[in-house]
Amino acid sequence: MKTPVRRSLLVLACALAASLLLAGCGDKAAAPAPGGGPALTKVVLQTDWYAQPEHGGFYQALVKGYYRAAGLDVTIEQGGPNAMPGQNIVRGNTQFSIGRSDDLILAASRGIPLVMVGALMQRDPQALIFHPDAAIHGFKDLDGRTVMASPGASWIGFVERKYGVKLSITPLDYGLSRFLANKDLVQQSFITNEPYYLHQQGLDPGVLLLSDAGFSPYRVWYTSRDFIKQHPEVVRAFTEASIRGWSEYLNGEHREADAMIQSLNHSITPEFTTYCVAAMKKYLLVAGDPARGEVIGQIDPVRIEEELKQLTEIGILTQPMQVSDVLDDEFLPAAVRAKARPR
Repeated sequence: MKTPVRRSLLVLACALAASLLLAGCGDKAAAPAPGGGPALTKVVLQTDWYAQPEHGGFYQALVKGYYRAAGLDVTIEQGGPNAMPGQNIVRGNTQFSIGRSDDLILAASRGIPLVMVGALMQRDPQALIFHPDAAIHGFKDLDGRTVMASPGASWIGFVERKYGVKLSITPLDYGLSRFLANKDLVQQSFITNEPYYLHQQGLDPGVLLLSDAGFSPYRVWYTSRDFIKQHPEVVRAFTEASIRGWSEYLNGEHREADAMIQSLNHSITPEFTTYCVAAMKKYLLVAGDPARGEVIGQIDPVRIEEELKQLTEIGILTQPMQVSDVLDDEFLPAAVRAKARPR
């Protein structure tokens, strides 16, 4: 079973700051195009974990040739426990990666030149799961509860402050055995993941989607500020092809992409893929809420500004930050950018 990697932002910041001494985007090698056409620009996307349906739009763009049609020769490298995708971008080993907008904000606040350029998920898939008889109906009912979660996660301070509760945090172990053995335990999870495995055990857990608390980071793809300056046409081409891939993966036929994901990660089954894609649709994770003008790929500057304010209020962000310090939405298609402006 997978769970996306979660690390201490302090460790990440230190490692990336050190790597700035070695930074350099370098010129991208060109790959011959099929049929003798213009050479393709080689690009590496490193994901945040092993191949998953939650990465499906990128694999769709790859197998359907959307990247190649945009002039790019894209390689998708799987993440993992020691992948350090942000560090690889700063060093110039990779060009794009994916992560949460709050993590990117905190990295940028420490002088790490990472910039988000598009969103693979409009809504954070993180959730809290609990046993059906736990008498939890909302976030206020978490007061005094033991919650297995990533220590220092941004949502903890936000929930405690907003709802006037105190959580007893025990470190997340990325498994489900402790949760199954302890009916009083609440666990951080992904709505696209852990509930599926619990259903396999005959348990239908209660769920609180963390975005419903009012704190909802985007899941984004990002690059370095230097790469944006040196290769804006590559950033634009990658962004537009990725949005096309995600739109088709969510709404169209995606058997080839699923087959590639399953070939790379043998723990992924067709049944799990079906569940995961259905959850992404049900909870409006990728496409967002059309009533709010949200669309695939969009990053709303107003939402990022609100996120900066929230992180400051809970004491995680300790210095002033501007939206432009962490976001460049100029590479999104015009229709997507227009909908992302203040309403």
